Amino acid sequence: MKFPKLYTERLQLDPIHDKDVKEIFSIFSDPDVIAHYDIEKFHEVSEAANLINYFKSQVESGNGIRWAIRSKGKARLLGTCGFNSWNQYDHSAIIGYDLAKKHWGQGFAAEAVTAIINHIYSKDFRYFINRIEASILTTNTPSIALCEKLGFHFEGVLREKAYFGAKFHDMSLYSLLKKDWFERNA
Repeated sequence: MKFPKLYTERLQLDPIHDKDVKEIFSIFSDPDVIAHYDIEKFHEVSEAANLINYFKSQVESGNGIRWAIRSKGKARLLGTCGFNSWNQYDHSAIIGYDLAKKHWGQGFAAEAVTAIINHIYSKDFRYFINRIEASILTTNTPSIALCEKLGFHFEGVLREKAYFGAKFHDMSLYSLLKKDWFERNA
């Protein structure tokens, strides 16, 4: 699969590269960023390198895709977004995103997520995807607000679904159907 580059008014979404390792480490070693994320805080740059390799392997295997979120025309990484996995048999995908704390509250996540939803629901995408899911910690009110703003529907709470930080966490399940996306954005 050729990696699709996407552009919005302020952003360019392109592949994550090895040179992004310091920014990835900065994002995932920030306790405020990972407070509502189902991942342990990074302590070593090698953990960021491993995550980059994981993102690359998802693309190479055809199991998912993760874009770097960058300011248009600049190489600096603001965050990442993408589909952690998709299921070509039930036509669904699981979405995820993150931003460095200094970029919160500026609309970058909504802009990037809108672009990748438009892409995955387009005729050009390699699989037919009908449903996008977001699994969000119940305490992550900014992500819940973002999903609701974009038209995702709350489906319920998955009790003790995630385990990190030496404890279990409840996750809210949200979904967005292709028909709802196009009706909303017609």
